[in-house]
Amino acid sequence: MPDKQNSAQITLRFFVVARWLLLGLIALGWTLQLVSPALFHRLISWFPPPPEPTGTAAVVVMLVATNLWMMAVLRRGRATRTLAGAHLLLDSLALTALLALSGGVINSFTTMYFVPMTLATQLSPRWTWAIAAASLLGFAALFVLAPLPEMPPGHEHHFMDHVRGMWVAFGLSAGFMTYFVHRIALSLSRQRAELGRLRIGAAQDRQLAALGTLAAGAAHELGSPLGTMSMLVSDLAVMSEAERAEAIGTIKQELMRCKHILSQMSSPELRVRSLAATAEPWPLARLATELRGLTGDLKLTVGLDAAVQTGATTTQPEEVLGQILRAVVSNAADACRSRPGSRGIEVRIVAAEGQGQISVVDDGIGMAPQAVAAAFDPFFSTKAEGKGMGLGLYLARAHLRALGGGIELESRLGHGTTVQVRFPLTEPLRPGRPG
Repeated sequence: MPDKQNSAQITLRFFVVARWLLLGLIALGWTLQLVSPALFHRLISWFPPPPEPTGTAAVVVMLVATNLWMMAVLRRGRATRTLAGAHLLLDSLALTALLALSGGVINSFTTMYFVPMTLATQLSPRWTWAIAAASLLGFAALFVLAPLPEMPPGHEHHFMDHVRGMWVAFGLSAGFMTYFVHRIALSLSRQRAELGRLRIGAAQDRQLAALGTLAAGAAHELGSPLGTMSMLVSDLAVMSEAERAEAIGTIKQELMRCKHILSQMSSPELRVRSLAATAEPWPLARLATELRGLTGDLKLTVGLDAAVQTGATTTQPEEVLGQILRAVVSNAADACRSRPGSRGIEVRIVAAEGQGQISVVDDGIGMAPQAVAAAFDPFFSTKAEGKGMGLGLYLARAHLRALGGGIELESRLGHGTTVQVRFPLTEPLRPGRPG
């Protein structure tokens, strides 16, 4: 039903414009006749005899009144196919009357019948053929309604043959045009329907991918606290009382973190809101607290530039930036643990010219060129089986793209890795930017 109403609205809107143009041409002719009769008579010498004024004025008044009414109908959104088709039929009748009042079949503007016929193709096959038949009958009626001009003796027969041939040619042209234009309209309608179906399918695919990303992100984030708890639990038996108390406190913190991650997993709408820009700006320096206890006994140095130290803020989602930073630093910590003698990790947070940048530098085991090229692919990991899902960098890039930022990675095997995260400080989340 909405599609039918939309097509009727579009048809009536175009029809109102076409009718105003026709009325404008008639008004221009009348104005020219009053202002410059000589020029008017010179121009109408190219066309059939001038129209009969009284009848033409009555038709024009009727068309103006119906056009104003149609505009009111369009404003209220009450257009229907039946109403649009009825107005097209009315216009065919009005055009027949105007032509009959200005020369009949010898009027060169009989081709104006094609206007309502073309517009009818936007309605339905029945209305298209109905308007075409009405226009053809209207053309035929001109033979009766308007007498033919007197012709020199001997030419009447040839002239009538020519006029009848014009009617036949009009009928054939109307049939071909109606058929082919309507077929084109149907084809476009099918294409629109197919595009609509594909859009719905794509939206469903994006929703499914978002749910998969949500699950994968939660699973990836759970890996770090669960790994920490597993390591601490295995060492509890050999710890001193003080160490055991500290370890139990750490385990409680990690359990709360796991609970928070699972609560997000059970409430996807909360997760969606967390991806949006925040209403209130928050200090970038707060990101340093996300790294507390993340690297264990591995040395971690966090540097803040002057702007960040003096209170530089951002409206980007804090939770997303924190997740990205934790994922990158966790990868760096694993790389450092795989290389004996590592000096640790250096993190630097910078704010300048409306952009935020986080650099994470480690002197860990590094990556081969082939691994660097595939680092952002989903489920790619250089870690041992069971040590990682290979989604950290993939999710980081997906989220940063949505935030209008990006991430770059440079690494040399045996020399360490540098990751650069950049994002606009005030850019809101841009929809339609999937990872």
